[in-house]
Amino acid sequence: MLPNEDQDTVQQTAATAMEIPEFVVGKAYNRRKEITGKFGGSGQSGIAPSRLSPAVFLFTGTGEQHGYKDEFDEFGHLLYVGEGQLGNMKMSKGNLAIASYAKDGRALHVFQMTGKGKPCVYLGEFACDSHFFKRDADRDGNERDVIVFRLMPVSNTLRRELDDLPDQDDNRATKAESQPGDLSTLRQAAIAACQPGGPIADAKETVRIAYQRSARVKRYVLARAQGHCELCEAPAPFNRKSDGTPYLEPHHINRLSDGGLDHPKYVGAICPTCHRLIHFGENGQHRNDELRARIAAKEAPFAGGNGQ
Repeated sequence: MLPNEDQDTVQQTAATAMEIPEFVVGKAYNRRKEITGKFGGSGQSGIAPSRLSPAVFLFTGTGEQHGYKDEFDEFGHLLYVGEGQLGNMKMSKGNLAIASYAKDGRALHVFQMTGKGKPCVYLGEFACDSHFFKRDADRDGNERDVIVFRLMPVSNTLRRELDDLPDQDDNRATKAESQPGDLSTLRQAAIAACQPGGPIADAKETVRIAYQRSARVKRYVLARAQGHCELCEAPAPFNRKSDGTPYLEPHHINRLSDGGLDHPKYVGAICPTCHRLIHFGENGQHRNDELRARIAAKEAPFAGGNGQ
């Protein structure tokens, strides 16, 4: 059970929970009424961080005249060009919102534009694996540095993350990071994994790194749970046959999808029953808000300083 002071934090945090956007892949939405108008955000920019929900809305499909040509690569990434029509693009404003989405606990929702004033088709939720720079012309035809984000559909990473297989450690990780019980070290590794990284040129390498970063977050939240569901507090229903550890599932409290990298203060380790209840139960939103508050109480001691 949580201490009394943490129970107070649970109640306060639950009361301030934000609405999580819910869209259907392939469905067309009116941007002004159903996306940025409803959840807050710019009605014109291609990158629109929400003011009212933990989300960043990205719009693709137009703007080639301004140097915005998005496309998919052979690894399934959407190569999404950052914002900035003149001069070198900078990692600020909307571009920084994409790069920092995991640290900020936001979901990246991508929409295909079909023309000015026309509905936008929802392509799904994406994770930002990395970014790189390329040389291209700006609106006036002058060559400049362009930021390109590699966005991977979250559905491509979900199965790997929930699979009952041992995680593969990053080659750069120390042995201490993998030792059970060393919660502080595990958290430091998870926090480091969530920070916006530098540019990565090799697309194949960025896929490998993305899985390893996500594994660090998963490893920490499972250790933090200490074998008990972080929502109902019941013991894990069984142990994994792969390594004998308690079976709990990572759940992203600010997003509908559970794949992709996220900050540990936005991920809970919960039992399969609570996980299904949140996603499919009629009381799911309320229980998700309760989990958000419980995780906030657990992470509160790390707030400030370098705890992030």
